[in-house]
Amino acid sequence: MTRTDLKDGGSTDRTEGASRSAAWPPLVPRQADGSTRAAERAVDGDGTSDHLERRLSEVLRNFAYTMGTDFPIQAILDHLVGQIVAMLPVTAAGVSLIAPDAEPRYIAASDDAALRYERVQTELGEGPCLLAYRSGNSVGVPDLRIDDRFPRFSPRALQAGLRAVFTFPLRHEQQPLGALDLYRDSPGPLSAAAKDAAQTLADVAAAYLLNAQARLDLQQAGDRARQQSLHDALTGLPNRTLILDRLQHACLRNRRSKKICAVLFIDLDGLKSVNDAHGHAVGDELLVVAARRLTGLIRPGDTLGRLAGDEFVVVCEDLHDLQDATSIGSRLLAALARPFLLSAAEIAITASVGIAQTGGPGSNQTPEQLVGDADSAMYQAKRSGGTSSKFSTRISRTFPVDRTNWKGTCAERPIAVNRIPPTSPSSTPPTDTSAGSKRCCAGPIPPAVRFHPPPSFRWPKSPA
Repeated sequence: MTRTDLKDGGSTDRTEGASRSAAWPPLVPRQADGSTRAAERAVDGDGTSDHLERRLSEVLRNFAYTMGTDFPIQAILDHLVGQIVAMLPVTAAGVSLIAPDAEPRYIAASDDAALRYERVQTELGEGPCLLAYRSGNSVGVPDLRIDDRFPRFSPRALQAGLRAVFTFPLRHEQQPLGALDLYRDSPGPLSAAAKDAAQTLADVAAAYLLNAQARLDLQQAGDRARQQSLHDALTGLPNRTLILDRLQHACLRNRRSKKICAVLFIDLDGLKSVNDAHGHAVGDELLVVAARRLTGLIRPGDTLGRLAGDEFVVVCEDLHDLQDATSIGSRLLAALARPFLLSAAEIAITASVGIAQTGGPGSNQTPEQLVGDADSAMYQAKRSGGTSSKFSTRISRTFPVDRTNWKGTCAERPIAVNRIPPTSPSSTPPTDTSAGSKRCCAGPIPPAVRFHPPPSFRWPKSPA
């Protein structure tokens, strides 16, 4: 096959027969000179032929099989034009799709000659293909030398070696879709049986195109839904779900490679002030521009995502030491410190970065824990004045207190119990006298831990 234009406007270069599946029935062999005289001889004088009907049945059976599968549409159409050339007394064939106010798209052509004839019609805006599409009827030109319907197309086609052309519309009910084009390098009519077979193949091709388009639309809708569920709607960056998934895989890879995986938690300082002063539309624009600026700075293979609001996360893999993470954090902070020229104003902001890492001690941390550690480190940086980065000092996570097993918890880790004398609403509010303080507590203070002493227990006396 030759170059074919696909739905999205892209193109591929194909060699004849490259896309045909081994499951297809063999084509009728051509003669040494490339002609299809064997197929011509198979059609008898009155237009009926057992051979033609048998070949048509094979093609239709193959189409019926592929209608319920996800067999590539390009391979099907490439095979179709090959079958047509082998089955009918023609030298080339092509399938084109045409939309209103748009140029035809040639989605299959048996050889370079067929593609050349299609392009001439598009260039001139005239030819049998366009006439069949517009009229909805088949168009036959047994001899281009004596046909005067196409004064611009015929001379160019004759110069290129074309002598006869037969075009059959692709349609669905009353909606035209395109055309099936048959070309010959020698003049002469098609038999009635050959015309019927060609129109049948055109109708089947139209049905298959609609079926394949429906499958493609459904697949694309599913892909869009998945894309939306894993990406932030405003910036297009990965969201929390996708970030945690990629972080999980990054931790596993770096655990095997003995390298470090770091999480950088970035918070933009002052976004609320921007929203209050300029409106949320400007705040959203700031987030989009900031995301674009950060995207240009991360390394290939790293992941930048947006959690929510003004919070971004960068997952960095294959770091040799913590200095690598520090360098990345400094580079990101420097980029965010540059003013943002937005549609409504030029805005300068600051940012805070918290860094958590895995590898070595603490390598059993979960992705959620790593993000939480980086978040805590970010708040430390923010409390220190912003425009800075902090490392999480937690190398291994402390386990949560098991409130159902105080005895086991106390054996592992001592706890301090401060006795607060119970009071009643009517009693005098207790006074905190520590360090000379005279602050009074407004109301009773419930103890943090209820302690029920045995009868023999005596509380120690308060210091004087």
